[in-house]
Amino acid sequence: MLRISGLLALLLLLVSVSCQKDKKEYGTLELQFKSYYDGQPLVMLQEYTYNDTLDVLFQRFNFYISNVEIQEEGQTSPYQLLDIDFVDFDAVDNVASAEEGYVIQVDNVPTGAYNRLNIGLGVPADLNATKESDYPDTHPLGKESHYWTAWESYIFTMIAGKVDSNSDGVFDDSSIAYHLGSDAVYRTVNTAPSFEIKKGETTRITLEVNLHQIFKEGDGYMDIIAIPATHTIANLPQAIKASDNFQQALKVAQ
Repeated sequence: MLRISGLLALLLLLVSVSCQKDKKEYGTLELQFKSYYDGQPLVMLQEYTYNDTLDVLFQRFNFYISNVEIQEEGQTSPYQLLDIDFVDFDAVDNVASAEEGYVIQVDNVPTGAYNRLNIGLGVPADLNATKESDYPDTHPLGKESHYWTAWESYIFTMIAGKVDSNSDGVFDDSSIAYHLGSDAVYRTVNTAPSFEIKKGETTRITLEVNLHQIFKEGDGYMDIIAIPATHTIANLPQAIKASDNFQQALKVAQ
């Protein structure tokens, strides 16, 4: 009888310990994206200096993020926050809006101390093999405007604008349409911020991107008069270069 009681007590203890391990606590993580142009908040339709001979204004800047992961200190396996989402600066029409940035909120994140954040720039190959008609309009991948039928790819990053090349103050000399897509331009940004998720609280990580840097080439910038768009497979080298630059341009704010 005593032996049975002892076994029962041990069983109850093991069940109790197991329940405690399964009882996780959660908080919220916000990813705040801010776009700049050489240190200035990026505002649509505002004039910026591109190089010694060109001024530009931008009308669109948006991009997909994917396979967003965080990793807890002391752990070897990451925790996936998001499989796919969309960052959109197109409606930023004043400095205050630019400083607010674009915020993606993720709820039910396990509490703990983290020291890793990985973000995919674009649509990974498995999802890029699908098309917008596979999703409802409300899904990030349901955007007809961002599916490239000719390339059988999503447009991972969309940058559009206009150029003033004769310094007359009128932006009618050329149009920019850098649409980056295809599996070849998918990139991953790996960062190491230290942050903590606390029970019932919201933690925010701010990421900043310098749009001008995406056009970097050598000691200067890409020739956007000679190659104003990346709309054919012949423009893939420019799209790859811009994606490489984007990978370097997106950073966790200090």
